[in-house]
Amino acid sequence: MLRKLPKQLIYAVFVIIPFWLLFFNSPFFHGVKMGLMSFGASSVAVVRWPVDELGRVLSYRKTFNEYQKMKREVGGIRARVVALEENGAANKRYVRLLDLRNRLNYSTETALVVARDPVNWNSSMMVNKGKSDGLRPGMAVINFSGVVGKVAEVAGDVSKVILLNDSGFSVAVVNQRSRESSLLSGSLSGDCRLHYLPEDADIRVGDEIVTSALSSVFPEGLRVGTVSEVYPGEQGTPPRAVVEPAVELSKVEEVLVIK
Repeated sequence: MLRKLPKQLIYAVFVIIPFWLLFFNSPFFHGVKMGLMSFGASSVAVVRWPVDELGRVLSYRKTFNEYQKMKREVGGIRARVVALEENGAANKRYVRLLDLRNRLNYSTETALVVARDPVNWNSSMMVNKGKSDGLRPGMAVINFSGVVGKVAEVAGDVSKVILLNDSGFSVAVVNQRSRESSLLSGSLSGDCRLHYLPEDADIRVGDEIVTSALSSVFPEGLRVGTVSEVYPGEQGTPPRAVVEPAVELSKVEEVLVIK
């Protein structure tokens, strides 16, 4: 019984006395109690700081991994959206091209642009149809907006097309308003010009220029472009005119070749 007494005293010191100090409303012990509580709170804060910091690091790592995963998923979704938009735009162009093909009373071949000349980007291009598809030099090339150019060279399964602003291109045209005929050709400067206009030609900025029945290659009435500049003739010389192509040549992706 006496041997157990020290243990009971220890229990009293570490359990009963602190309990009594915390709840005994004595002015003397109030300061002691507050000091103990402040010391305990500081000790807990010191112990918890590394634990909290470790938790923040682990939480940041988890959040960062989730962010990276979501970023990859969003990137994949965006790529699929872009692909769908491209497919949708291509389908719209194909529909318009097929509609034009159905309206023409000519045999045609649909072709895709597969390359462009890096030196003369807007004056020539390559298409994925060639001699094996019945193409030959001189054939007319068009799209739903109008005249694109003509076939210049052919190989087995590809062809080179020069565009209407190339200096080697020319086509008989007519002013849709005044019905005056002339010859449109490209130039070294990359613009399209009207030649063989009469001295008293009735031509104005904004006039629509279309292919003429005099053309042996292009069907009559296809849009070629719009007159953008007119320079009056001097001393018996005919006026000069510059034509803006109806087709955005830098954006051509699909064409029809008229056989």
